[in-house]
Amino acid sequence: MLDSGALVVDSVSHCFNHTPENHKHPHAQRWDDETFQLGEKLLPEGYVPSEEVFYRDHQPEELARLLFLESQIDYSVYHSLPLDDYFHDGYVSREKGFEFMEQNPERVSMYVDINPLEDDAGDQIEEYAARDGVEGIKFYPARYQNGNDLSLQLTENAVWPLLERIADSEVDTLAIHKFIPFATAPVRYFQPGDVEDAANSFPDLNFEIIHAGFSFVEETVLAMASHDNVYANLENTACLVNTRPKKFARALGEMLYWAGPDRIVYAGGATALHPQPPIEGIWNFEMPEELIEGEDYPEVTEEDKEKILGGNALRLLDKDPEQVKKDIEGDRWDQLRQEREETGDFPAAPWSTYGTDTAAPADD
Repeated sequence: MLDSGALVVDSVSHCFNHTPENHKHPHAQRWDDETFQLGEKLLPEGYVPSEEVFYRDHQPEELARLLFLESQIDYSVYHSLPLDDYFHDGYVSREKGFEFMEQNPERVSMYVDINPLEDDAGDQIEEYAARDGVEGIKFYPARYQNGNDLSLQLTENAVWPLLERIADSEVDTLAIHKFIPFATAPVRYFQPGDVEDAANSFPDLNFEIIHAGFSFVEETVLAMASHDNVYANLENTACLVNTRPKKFARALGEMLYWAGPDRIVYAGGATALHPQPPIEGIWNFEMPEELIEGEDYPEVTEEDKEKILGGNALRLLDKDPEQVKKDIEGDRWDQLRQEREETGDFPAAPWSTYGTDTAAPADD
């Protein structure tokens, strides 16, 4: 929770599996290493995980402690990943997500991964969308099959019918990974042009562009300006506020200038990244005066920050902030936070709660 009393919502969290046993593809180790190196570039000193912490099969209880004891996050959306052509469990498994949600039903929702190439992908959408706590579907723009990288843009024949299935399902949000290429997939697969076509054709669906602003900033903000069902998810991008503040300021400034503050959502990217530094960075952020004068960017108000750090995500999830506060009041994380606040140990030191207890204690 912020000092103002507003809730903090993490719109993307994961339980990664960075172990060699999970590797299915020759590029899997490269993917693990590049993810670790990305954290070294994006996180401030003291928040980069050790190799011992990073290169492991992360568990739901560890993720919960990272989010709810080592950061100000009150609510999170778990994203499972459909990368089973690279990793045996898809890299971030559905099973861990459902376990995480079941352990923390008042603090966690889930976006479920779907591989459009599977014959029963449409049936999977219908099945998972009907499950309690599932609020969205997650796609990736590329796969690896038969020795080749394969494009899976939203406009392609294998994918478009699935948008229709999502539109007819019990969820109304599709999250699509963009902007950060992986392995050997061409950069063009990660451009956001296909999102505009889909947003035009499915106006009742929300399209959440993951890693928005990390690259292709102009294309992103113009898509947001033209389509009020396109949201910018700041996973990874949010970390730039501390380590590349000018790049962050320009990305956020363009979003605010063209689309306003109501469709920008914070995401921490745990367990690959620590979620607390970008929360503090955004809360303390001020638009540089030279960009206000030179680019006509607006000042970033406290109200804007509250929206970005939680309010917009809760609206997207159709959740009432006051009801969420009531639901989480007195739960085990609230009690542990209060105990730590009394000793000045909240948020806890980065990665300090890892390995302390991997079994989830029951609520009283």
